[in-house]
Amino acid sequence: MRLVGKRIESWPKLAWVVMIKDGSDTLNICHGPMVETADQWIVEAVWAGDFAAGNFDQTDLVFGTGIRCRGDHVTFVSSGTVFDRLWHCRNNKTLFVANSLPALLALAELDLRTDYDRYSQDVMTIARGGLSERVRTIPTKTVDVDSTYYNNLVLDQCVLKEIAKPDSAPSFKSFEDYYQYLTDTAAKLGANCGAPERTNKITPFSSISSGYDSCATATISRLAGCKQTATIRKSTSFWRGSDSGAPVAEQLGMSCTEYPRTAAYYPLEEAVWAAEGRAGILNWTLFDYPEPLCLFFTGCHGEKMWDRVDHDHPDPFVRRDTASLGFTEYRLHRGVFQCVMPFWGIRHSHELKAITLSPSMHPWYTNKDYDKPIARRIIEQAGIPRKFFGMLKKNVSHESPFLWPYSANANTSFRRYLDEQRQPAPPAWVIRLVRCLSYADSLFYKNIACRFGLKKGRRLWDRFAGPSLLFKWANSELKKTYTQGMEASGGAAIRHYAEVSDSKGTNALTEHR
Repeated sequence: MRLVGKRIESWPKLAWVVMIKDGSDTLNICHGPMVETADQWIVEAVWAGDFAAGNFDQTDLVFGTGIRCRGDHVTFVSSGTVFDRLWHCRNNKTLFVANSLPALLALAELDLRTDYDRYSQDVMTIARGGLSERVRTIPTKTVDVDSTYYNNLVLDQCVLKEIAKPDSAPSFKSFEDYYQYLTDTAAKLGANCGAPERTNKITPFSSISSGYDSCATATISRLAGCKQTATIRKSTSFWRGSDSGAPVAEQLGMSCTEYPRTAAYYPLEEAVWAAEGRAGILNWTLFDYPEPLCLFFTGCHGEKMWDRVDHDHPDPFVRRDTASLGFTEYRLHRGVFQCVMPFWGIRHSHELKAITLSPSMHPWYTNKDYDKPIARRIIEQAGIPRKFFGMLKKNVSHESPFLWPYSANANTSFRRYLDEQRQPAPPAWVIRLVRCLSYADSLFYKNIACRFGLKKGRRLWDRFAGPSLLFKWANSELKKTYTQGMEASGGAAIRHYAEVSDSKGTNALTEHR
């Protein structure tokens, strides 16, 4: 197989789309300016292995995505988490594979259906159904589009099939085994991140809070060379107080920048709504990520891997929420690789549960509902006193029962979209009022009503824009970005590349670089 790449300067830094004409042995790839390229692979990822060897298809410790050719076989590599994904479809006798839905929509010339209202629900089934029970396909006006999480896609003799990633983790028989695995992995990721063969510099960066997951992650991230952290000051609860991880970062010898939980303006807000039609991690867009690229360590999914309290679903990929999935499109624009530490060795979750419940871990129990002995031991072994973290469970997400864009430019764009769809948009003052009412109602329900067993019925704001409408709007807006960049870089040549490929031993993309 032959790789032919076209770099599009105005595209998001890390986006890519592959086009393969039926019967062709050429992979035509359009990609953003900071995707790394080689003769037999193209990648936007950091992995626990030698960068120059390009063996990101042979590990589950890969964060980002890429394409690897080995003879006649092509592997499309997804990230080793369920917070990023690949998309693929076949249209006009051409196979399209991409790490961005709006990019695929642009190059395959597809549009989401205006009459389909389950896009957001379909995407979020990755949380409730895991890898096996999720909805895999979403419709467009022309063809269906398939998603792939965690697993890889292999193209062999024109047949595309999903395969499991290799399991790189050893058996964990004790905390010491697991801790050694974490430290070794962090060191390998740091080496890959700083490989001299890389074209673009990557700086490690970590989230941190007063909770277990991000504190444990930040502690381990130091072994990858991480020195910088970011934290959200306040939690969503009045009485639970600050969720800042600054005191822990200081004791770990790391710098920490504090950010507000909410703001009047969010950069690239559409990119967050485009992921799942919700705004869970919208405040992550406020972080000053190191330029030009950043390896971002997070502790998401720690409640599944490290909690002492049993969960109601044995599948380690099923989780309570999808918040970090909201980062999957945004990160491509900002140049961020989402490195989720609890996913390291995720297929050994049953072994971690056995370690958690073993007598050797009892000294790190707090005997509360909010109790994660493995994470606590990691942090306390680093010299952090017990009182500084993991005392109360707090929440800093941007989730709201009332869904509507926040930033002025996003609000204007959404209203324009609603007008095009001939759907009414409430006045700005109504939006502000309803947002305040929904927030007050949510606090009342969580802190008072639910304690008396009262059910939450429909609310006034349930009649406003739903998640799938926001999903459609945001992907439509981002699609324009990709289309405009493509046209500025020779759009006709990209769309009709097959007409001058193979038969003459050349390709339209190579002629328009």
